[in-house]
Amino acid sequence: MNPLRLLGVVQDISHDGKLIVKARFAPSPREFVRDNLKAEVGRVWKVFGPVRAPYVAIEPKKELKTLAVLGKEVYVQDRTEGDYGKGKRRN
Repeated sequence: MNPLRLLGVVQDISHDGKLIVKARFAPSPREFVRDNLKAEVGRVWKVFGPVRAPYVAIEPKKELKTLAVLGKEVYVQDRTEGDYGKGKRRN
């Protein structure tokens, strides 16, 4: 499993229940988001805002208590190593 990369801090909850994070980078859509204990928080729903300082809307898991996540750091899988699932191919 690849190490986790800091996405940002959960700053707000939108009116439709999405978690709003001021991100350090723009993650891939539908990528899994985890907390510092590697527990799944949800998935990236939308990336919006300026390119240098994007915001990310995260669709939380159904059983997640969204108020408990406010102010917490969230992470995504670090894919800078070029893994992308190519290890299972034949030579």
